[in-house]
Amino acid sequence: MITFRRSNGMAAFLPGLATCLVLLDTTSPVHAILSQKEVLSHIYNGLNGENWDMRWDTSSADVCSGTAYPGVICDDSNSNIVEIDLQDNNLIGTISPHLYTLPYLTKIDFSKNVITDAGWDKIDLVLNEDELPSDIEVIDLTNNKINSLEGITNIADTLTALHLSYNNIKGPLPEEIFSLTHLQLLAISENGLTGKLDTRIGTLTNLREFYCYGNEITGHIPSEIGDLTKMQVLTLAENRLKGQIPQTIKNMGNLRTFSVHNNEAGTGEHSGPLPRFDAHPFLSEIYLDGNSFTGSIPHMFLHMFNQTDEQVTIGLSNNLLTGTVPREFLKFRSLNLNVVGNNITGFAEEICDSGSISSWMNGLVEQFGCDAILCPDGYYTDVGRQEEESVPCVECEVGTNGLYGATFCGAEKDDISELEILAEFYLAVNGLNWDETSGWDVMADIESPLDLTLPSYAGVNHCNFWGIICRNDTNQVKEISLPSNGLEGMVPPSLFDLPALDTLDLSGNELHFDRDYGFGPIGNAKKLEKLDVSSNDIQKFSGIGQAKALRELYADDLYFFTGLDTELYQLPELRVLHMQYSGLRNEIPKGLSQLANLRSINLYGNELEGTIPSEIGDLPKLWHIDFSENDFTGHLPTVAIKNLLDLEKFHVHQSGRSKEGITGELPSFKEQTKLHLLDVSSNSMTGPIPTNFLSGVEDVDQLMVIDLGWNSFTGTIPSELSRFSQMNLDAVRNQFSGVSS
Repeated sequence: MITFRRSNGMAAFLPGLATCLVLLDTTSPVHAILSQKEVLSHIYNGLNGENWDMRWDTSSADVCSGTAYPGVICDDSNSNIVEIDLQDNNLIGTISPHLYTLPYLTKIDFSKNVITDAGWDKIDLVLNEDELPSDIEVIDLTNNKINSLEGITNIADTLTALHLSYNNIKGPLPEEIFSLTHLQLLAISENGLTGKLDTRIGTLTNLREFYCYGNEITGHIPSEIGDLTKMQVLTLAENRLKGQIPQTIKNMGNLRTFSVHNNEAGTGEHSGPLPRFDAHPFLSEIYLDGNSFTGSIPHMFLHMFNQTDEQVTIGLSNNLLTGTVPREFLKFRSLNLNVVGNNITGFAEEICDSGSISSWMNGLVEQFGCDAILCPDGYYTDVGRQEEESVPCVECEVGTNGLYGATFCGAEKDDISELEILAEFYLAVNGLNWDETSGWDVMADIESPLDLTLPSYAGVNHCNFWGIICRNDTNQVKEISLPSNGLEGMVPPSLFDLPALDTLDLSGNELHFDRDYGFGPIGNAKKLEKLDVSSNDIQKFSGIGQAKALRELYADDLYFFTGLDTELYQLPELRVLHMQYSGLRNEIPKGLSQLANLRSINLYGNELEGTIPSEIGDLPKLWHIDFSENDFTGHLPTVAIKNLLDLEKFHVHQSGRSKEGITGELPSFKEQTKLHLLDVSSNSMTGPIPTNFLSGVEDVDQLMVIDLGWNSFTGTIPSELSRFSQMNLDAVRNQFSGVSS
């Protein structure tokens, strides 16, 4: 029996759809100069104004009315628009080029929206021959979906600040950038930029701030960077840059902040001796962590810095530095110094005895002495220093090889027992306040994992702890399952040293694995096959590609807010990839076919766009695909679908889409003999249902659930579907004329 959900006739199909207005004929000359009200109407209609959180009343003639036009700011005369602030207001689509004709406009902030086109390439089409564009100085489009700077040179003469971080700008630094010679600020972080940093960067001599964090730029920092003598803030961190810092850095005497840290796995690796930065009187923030700098900290480091009462931050952690912390640092009244993860052998003699460093480390030195900077030789904490009163540097009986800042005890982490590893885990993630502590509560009074070596803890069996399952033959931990149990904080790296761990479920807590909110040293868990970290505080993919044995990854409800990282493609055994509501953006990158063993992929409820990749056809073991509630466009990959002979469930409904959704005709799915759930609703698909639709399905008595609703299908419902004894078919809001006889 086929059950239809009916609407009130075909005439009810259209009213809910937005009407498309042609606002601009870009093929014809524009003669009329628009009023400010007319320009605002163009902006409103082009950016889906009816769905804004703060709407405009475009019938009002008072453009300076904060009530009618919230976010519009006028000059002192209350007659000319000078700024428009519509950040985080659900703007979707293309900015009207008329925006740039407002004669007094100097600043726009349209950040945190879903703008795909800034309208720069059409500015010359809306200007009269003798008309000039706005004297716009500041454009903030942070966190949108801009993918091109074409036409931005139309406003190059006045633009001084351009914010484009967290967009979709790919490839090398766009050519148009080098024409913006008046720029004082350029922010283009987290975009997926590739290639080398163009030497023409040195021509932007007015730059004072350059933010290019979190891209994939390769090669060396060019020496031409030193031509930017007005530069105050330079951050090139978390790229794939390598090699020495160029000597020309000494020419940048106005630097306040310099950052090239590389804390994420797979990012760059600067090397060579540590630069002295001895020609920089204002440089108060330096971040060089996570590289391979060698040698000792130079005695002339920051020699010219003369703002000694200011807060100074020096990040040198996780390099290959040797020697001691130099006495010259005593000139700093307030210093945050991170040198953990090097081969430091102590402090210059005067430092720890000086009363002038009490404000160092945000005042922690006054409480804990130099332990707040580095644990001394023979002592350790999991972060290499003391950050809280309850976690002091603990003595290590086997020593720390003469080094300061040890993060574990002894020469090899393998010497730690599984009970001690679980104790470190318990202490680090708020064990005393867990919801269920059965078994674990034996450790309620310990201050260090080493306490468990005392005779009073002899006989404690960690296999009896709540959420722990051990192997029967060796009593080694094979599974940890502590979902929604009040765990909070950073999981210590030692947890991944459990040699038999194959299942880890920490979902529904408030955890992260390293200080950069990636997956930490998860690759040390050589047998880990199932990982569930849903609803935690993980924001980056770094490290996940090292978990080579992983078969199932559940990472729902996280905070990536970036594209699906190709590091996932380094998991050759992966069967299940489950990432609902995880903030994924951009197109699915090429390489998905590397996951040759994938059976199920669920990317529901993200902000993915582009077409559904044809590479799914190279994953013949797939039986479940859910790409619903994203922003996919284009046709379904019909040829690829034909190869998915084991497909049972296919979802791609998109009721929340901002674009047209999936278009084209419906594939027949005749090759799928096991298919029993198909949902392509809320898209823009057209054409008739194929007469051989689902003709290959073998089990005609199973429940078939088919949702074709809210598309533009035509023709009739094929009578051939009557062969199924149980079918829920939803075909509302289409243009069907009936059921074929």
